[in-house]
Amino acid sequence: MLYFMLKPIISQLNRNLCALCAVSLVCGFIGQAIVFVSVALVPTASAAQPKLLGTYKAWRVFENGESVTKTCYAITKPATTAPRNVRRGEIFMAITHRPGQGVRNEVSVRIGYPFSQKSKPFARIGQEDFQFFTGAQTSSAASAPWAWMVNIAHHAPMVEAMKRGTTLTFKGTSARGTLTTDRYSLYGFTAAMAALDKACPQ
Repeated sequence: MLYFMLKPIISQLNRNLCALCAVSLVCGFIGQAIVFVSVALVPTASAAQPKLLGTYKAWRVFENGESVTKTCYAITKPATTAPRNVRRGEIFMAITHRPGQGVRNEVSVRIGYPFSQKSKPFARIGQEDFQFFTGAQTSSAASAPWAWMVNIAHHAPMVEAMKRGTTLTFKGTSARGTLTTDRYSLYGFTAAMAALDKACPQ
């Protein structure tokens, strides 16, 4: 089982994004570069700084590493979260390519709290639902705030649905029993994926 460790590199993104509020829910977005490391293959986090390849409205694209360890990812934070009075950690969604490991279009979500072991989170894009499993179902406490798709064959269909959509809603339940709803803007996602595919081709 692969899961990823998080190494945040703070990067403010607030400028100019409120202009998107007229067509989406992106206002207030603050981005961060995230280094994803496959623990099963790389025991320690890479010391290399991720390289920002571009900003595409609500999404940012980065690359890190080289050769077999090269990782490219598109990342965004939710435009809105509910309930608003719940204290949570970092919340974001990422689409990752790791060509050296044969991984493409891997969708992962960090929810900002430990999931309930009974939680069955899902993402909804238009009328389509995509099922996820949580790190709370593994033996690692570090993976408890994370979710990945149940069926890896659904990665590509979900990415295609994201290209067609405008908003993605992600729901999950915390270990305390709180149901949360996060809404992500998909504006800029198609351009972000084009940059991601170019940076980490098959």
